[in-house]
Amino acid sequence: MHLQPILSIAAVTSLALAASAQTTIGTQVHVDAPAATGPCNETTMAASAANPLEIVAGWNDYRSNIRCGGGISMDGGKTWSDVVLRPPVPNQASVEGDPMSCYDDRTGALWLGAISFAGNGGVYVARKDAGSPTFNPSVMAKASGGADKCWMAAGPAHNNPNATKVYIAYNEGLLRSSDMGNTWQGPVNLGSLLGPVPRVGPNGEVYVVTWDVGFSHFLKRSFDGGVTFGPAITVANRLDSWGVDATRVAGEARVTCINGFACDPVNGALYVVYPDTTNIKPNGSNLDIYFTKSTNQGTTWSTPTVINLDASPTPGDQYFPWIECDRNGRLHLTFYDTRTPVQNDSAATALITPYYSYSDDGGATWTEAKLMTSPWNSANDGFGGIFIGDYLGMATGGHLTTPLYMSTQNGIADTFTHRIQDGPAITYCYGINCPCGNDDPRRGCGNVGSDSNVATGSELAVGGTDSLASDDLTMTLSGIKPGSFALIFTSQTLANVTFGDGKRCVGGALKRYAIKAADINGDVVFGPGELVGYAASHWGAPLAGQDWNYQGWYRDNPSACGQNYNVTNAAIVNWKP
Repeated sequence: MHLQPILSIAAVTSLALAASAQTTIGTQVHVDAPAATGPCNETTMAASAANPLEIVAGWNDYRSNIRCGGGISMDGGKTWSDVVLRPPVPNQASVEGDPMSCYDDRTGALWLGAISFAGNGGVYVARKDAGSPTFNPSVMAKASGGADKCWMAAGPAHNNPNATKVYIAYNEGLLRSSDMGNTWQGPVNLGSLLGPVPRVGPNGEVYVVTWDVGFSHFLKRSFDGGVTFGPAITVANRLDSWGVDATRVAGEARVTCINGFACDPVNGALYVVYPDTTNIKPNGSNLDIYFTKSTNQGTTWSTPTVINLDASPTPGDQYFPWIECDRNGRLHLTFYDTRTPVQNDSAATALITPYYSYSDDGGATWTEAKLMTSPWNSANDGFGGIFIGDYLGMATGGHLTTPLYMSTQNGIADTFTHRIQDGPAITYCYGINCPCGNDDPRRGCGNVGSDSNVATGSELAVGGTDSLASDDLTMTLSGIKPGSFALIFTSQTLANVTFGDGKRCVGGALKRYAIKAADINGDVVFGPGELVGYAASHWGAPLAGQDWNYQGWYRDNPSACGQNYNVTNAAIVNWKP
């Protein structure tokens, strides 16, 4: 979905918020190129649980014609490189947009793609391999002059967790790739689609949820890797229906009913969110975010419930919901909101605040927070107030979540994110691309360890808090051979080098904690009352606001690759007073 640019403008920063004791929302980060002169909208973002510090972002970018703008971060969203992702030369056009992205937890690969809107155009995509700061050359997934709004997903192949399949859903059906996005098959016709969102279940199930541009959202599912699909299943029946207009919200920018869709990568639960009109209030239609879920592969769905927390009697509108589910089962939601201040639907422009919300109980209860203290004005969208895009995006993995939203706070429509941290540390550097194929994307590289299973590595898990004063942080190394020696090393520098039988992701001048022996269960525990105090007495304690990186080292003899030592995954702690 795209519009021609109408006007442009210019750039400020924002704030830090704490949504709760468990979740910290970091300061606002400008993602698109700060010197860019055109507006941005329609965002997407992806990160893998295997390496969550590597993130790709995408958006419609109007610096020069209409392009798929993009960004790559190798440090968890703190800094971004600028990319313009174009299709192969024969398929290029003056309008290229509708960005999409996805991730693969098994390999750490990330993809960004879009549509070239021309007779010689179609759907195109490029892959970023784990550890690479750049994309591979883009390929055409499908040449088509009629392609519109695409989204993508990757996950385990059907009944084969050691292979990855990638899928793209768009208005013409579903495309699939069995070679990491190099070549594509399809599309398989799924009927009339607008904004179809694909997701992959833990055993390779393929799901697509879309809106029928009427009164329902429906699911199509495949249990053979996307080759065939069963009949449509109704996910939710709407209370209200509209096309792509602005009659139900403040401002003149269009708001669609496109749904967000997530799949729990561990237990396979499915979650759908969408905007709908709850009732009519004195200020006009009251749009809320509705939520429904399925725990039986989409066969049946729960009664939709409102999950945003604005209060009566005159609430604001919530729309453009995007939902993700991490490997711990936490649900993450981002959306636009007009409750502060409450506005009339007849208002010529809208004051919009981006929100973040999460749930740890499968969507029964939610905690939400503003991502900006002051709203941005839709009048500065670059199109005279009529186009703020049609959707938002977000990435999550390793206790790190990064929503991507548009804001006109600088007088122009730019893209922004925050590092949202769940718990005291961001875990990263899981065992992908290990020295001798001893990959374990859930822990460090595989070892002989406590279970003699070379497919299983050692995990560094973090507990307690990131408070320097409390010094109650704990780091537990598990899966080590009982009696083997282990330690933790630390620095403020990232790395990516082969180290023994594993991958060392902490670099620079390393400091190390005292050596300990694994107990009979193969565990080694550091802290509480140790991680800050030991550092203070040996080389100097961390300072508040500093990021320190930690990784476990241990003996593993005999070992997977013959080096007789290995490392765990790593963790970043941003220390607080």
